Amino acid sequence: MTAAFRLDEFRRPGRHTLNGKVPRIPEFSHLGHAVFTKVGNLGRHEHLGQFEICLIVRGHVTWWARERTYELRGGDVYFTWPDEPHGGLHELMHPCEIYWLVLTVPRPSLRAAGTFLHLPAKEARELCRAVHALPDRHLRGAEKLAPYYQSLFKHLLSGTELDVVHARALLQRMVATLVALPRAGEDGGFVPPGIARARGFLDGTPRPWPNVKELAALAGMSVSHFHARFVKEVGMAPMEYAHRQRLERAAALLREPDGSVTSVAERLGYCSSQHLAACFKRYLGMTPGQARR
Repeated sequence: MTAAFRLDEFRRPGRHTLNGKVPRIPEFSHLGHAVFTKVGNLGRHEHLGQFEICLIVRGHVTWWARERTYELRGGDVYFTWPDEPHGGLHELMHPCEIYWLVLTVPRPSLRAAGTFLHLPAKEARELCRAVHALPDRHLRGAEKLAPYYQSLFKHLLSGTELDVVHARALLQRMVATLVALPRAGEDGGFVPPGIARARGFLDGTPRPWPNVKELAALAGMSVSHFHARFVKEVGMAPMEYAHRQRLERAAALLREPDGSVTSVAERLGYCSSQHLAACFKRYLGMTPGQARR
């Protein structure tokens, strides 16, 4: 079957995006996937008349919207409302893997809501109402939405008449799943005691630093099982979590009157002030001086 439409596709190492108009899916605007292996830039921006729905597959990012910051980790879903300025804290994007989708969801009072994603009018308006009534932008359940994003890439790239039908059905199911996701602050269910024990231990920034084998022993798990379960529950690898917790403590100590980089590095178990500075740059994208300010 020949292609019925073609989107603008952009590929570069670690990044894949699709932009443009899809026939009979006027709500679609943009779809993207990226793996950031080092700190990059994410400045202030907004999407006129459109929602941006992001999935954090793994890693840890700090984003802001409406003068509030959000600490996001693997498994989180985050969206911004239309016309809403947002971006990364200090205009930074930290190492992570993410998907994002820019989509028009009309307000239920508008005529366009009755034709949303070609659903029957009553269902279309109800789905639009549910999106606009979401009480919080920070949700859990990225693993439930990721398959829809992955399939959207496949069908939008194929670009046939039948793929339009598939893509529209995927968007309908994706949005219906989105509005049923729990808030990130709600109880996420059972957390293995061993994972909670290891996380609590790391929160205390212990000296000397434990390795993954020692943490697995503390959790009562094999190394491979512990690592996989820690990533699932916490959203990042154990050692990355350890660094971030320690650096948050370092930033607080640097803001004290006698908090020199050398004294803080020694107090928290870094090899040197240069080692501390390198970790700030790698994990937070800033220098100790910037963290102090």
